[in-house]
Amino acid sequence: MLVGGESYPRAIGVIDSVEAVKKPYQDRYVHYSHDMPDETAEASARALIRTVPMIYGVLLGGILGNMLVGLSMGAALTIALDMRMAKFSWFLPVLGPVLAPFCPVINGIAHGLAKLLRVIGLPAPAFLADMQCGIPKR
Repeated sequence: MLVGGESYPRAIGVIDSVEAVKKPYQDRYVHYSHDMPDETAEASARALIRTVPMIYGVLLGGILGNMLVGLSMGAALTIALDMRMAKFSWFLPVLGPVLAPFCPVINGIAHGLAKLLRVIGLPAPAFLADMQCGIPKR
C-alpha cells in the first residue's frame, strides 16, 4: 500500500504546477457593531449628564478640602443640566413650580444685561437676548 503522495503521483504533480489562488486578506478577529439604537444612545447620554457633574463635584470637594461644598456644587450643576432635558427631566416636575415665580425676574435681568453690553459696545451673548420665560412642557 502506498502512503500519502505515493498513491497518486500524477495528482501531486498537477497540484504543484498550479499557482495557489490568492484570497483577499480576511480579518481574524471578531467584528463588533458600534452602532447603538437611538434610544440607548439617548439614555446613556442622559445618564452621563446626570453623573459627570457629581463626579466633578466630588473632585472639587477633594481639592478644596470641603466635600460639602464640592457635592453641593456638583448637585447644583446636575440639577441645572437635568432641568434642560425638558420631558426627560427628573427635577423639573418638582422644582419647576417653585422656580416659576422667579422666571420673569431672571428673564428681565438677562435682557437688561444684553442691552447694557450692547450700549457699552461689547458683544452680547445670544442666549441672553433670546432668553424666554417659561417652563418646558412635558
